[in-house]
Amino acid sequence: MITDKWIFSDAQTSTASTVFNSTNTVDTENTDSNLGAGTPLWLVARVNTTFAGTSGTYVVALQHCATSSGTFLDLVKSATYTTTQLVKGFDLLTVPLAVENQRYLKLTYTSATGTGYPTGKIDAYLSAVAPRNTGAWGT
Repeated sequence: MITDKWIFSDAQTSTASTVFNSTNTVDTENTDSNLGAGTPLWLVARVNTTFAGTSGTYVVALQHCATSSGTFLDLVKSATYTTTQLVKGFDLLTVPLAVENQRYLKLTYTSATGTGYPTGKIDAYLSAVAPRNTGAWGT
């Protein structure tokens, strides 16, 4: 059963910063958790509140690390989206969780700007239920 331990961001506000982390880091409690093996888990990162801003772009990355304070590396990254694409319900990154992953998982959000950082809210979580297909799949 998926619980709040599996939530990365719950209506997390995008900050006026180039790169910031999800509110929560998931501790799988196993050195090499490999959560993606067996019953598939899905990573869902979805726009909760439509973004405002000017000519910004946005990227989401799932990262993993063996320790909570170590160097996190990308497992998967979304496409680069423009602020105009970031409307409520838009899937930024919706992919099956990688078969091999380390103990700690988090998301990073990267915004780039023309004249102002895009602002909005994001929900991101792991789910045992395959999400709807909106066409916004990670690359």
